[in-house]
Amino acid sequence: MTYAMYPFQLHTPGSVNEAMELVKQYPEAMFLAGGTDLVVNLRKRLAEPEHVIDVKGMAELRGIEQGESHVTIGAGETLHDIANSPLVNEKYPVLAEAAATVAGPTIRAMGTLGGNLCLDTRCRYYNQSFFWREANDFCLKKDGEVCHVAPGGSFCWAAFSGDTPPALMMLGAEAELIGPQGTRRVPLTEFYGTDGRWSVGDKPGGKQPGELLVRVHIPQPEPGWQGVYEKLRVRESIDYPLVGVAMMVRYEPGGSRVIGELRVGLTAVNPRPELLPELELFRGEEMSVKVVDGLKRLANKTAKPMRTTVVDPKYRRSMVGALIESAAIRLAPELKEDLDAQLRWMAPAS
Repeated sequence: MTYAMYPFQLHTPGSVNEAMELVKQYPEAMFLAGGTDLVVNLRKRLAEPEHVIDVKGMAELRGIEQGESHVTIGAGETLHDIANSPLVNEKYPVLAEAAATVAGPTIRAMGTLGGNLCLDTRCRYYNQSFFWREANDFCLKKDGEVCHVAPGGSFCWAAFSGDTPPALMMLGAEAELIGPQGTRRVPLTEFYGTDGRWSVGDKPGGKQPGELLVRVHIPQPEPGWQGVYEKLRVRESIDYPLVGVAMMVRYEPGGSRVIGELRVGLTAVNPRPELLPELELFRGEEMSVKVVDGLKRLANKTAKPMRTTVVDPKYRRSMVGALIESAAIRLAPELKEDLDAQLRWMAPAS
């Protein structure tokens, strides 16, 4: 049974400046771009704004442009166009791959980069109809006082499930925001909140009330970087990730597998996207089973999958390691034989 949307007034400004004037009048207004996340939440009364500002048609928010040292992507650029951009595929294949895995073709044609970066956190107790949530006495994230995932605490474990943020964080991207106080840029690593009640905005670096994400600036990578994105979901054609792993490596010159620099990002297993720490430990090491095992240990310390989906958290935790293996094999194909040999050695005797 569908509950009626909370009534709101829709505003359609023609420019970012006009949108900011509306924000001054209606500070609690919400921005609408592709609508693939927000409209669903409005229908479930997970959001109940009195004013919605439609920014989808603004040319200022579109475009993929090459600068001297950066590529700039408008927040209103669709995920389809990013996944199919020759420039993005050449410079940042890990971002193109991540964008290409979001939902299905129709969603990618509507959904925007800004929407994927500002995606609301998700939980099996939150992303339900109003009637379902009311019968369950709501939850800590919306209208209730108890987190049903971890009832003993005061922390919300709703998971952030955007695919593009871990790739962009590895790439050192910055978000450009405009709001009532002016324009600013913030590294994406500082953009996200730590509590699932806020995907962004509970820290000074995060998106503040009335701010609009307008562009993302991505530094030009040094030569030699390779990157891949691996994703686990229930239905390959549409679902949000249960686990997402982005990995980038730059090998030392000479055709060897000696690691010059390594980066790994996770999504869907925490209330925010995360980069693995301490990866400088692997600098100078050859990409090997030992390195993969070390990455798995670091990932298991970082990832905290909870009962936010219908899938068991233990399975999701084990799949973090499985996706790290898959990503490592794609970046060093000769690893597959070594990892297969390890599995044969570990297998019980028949």
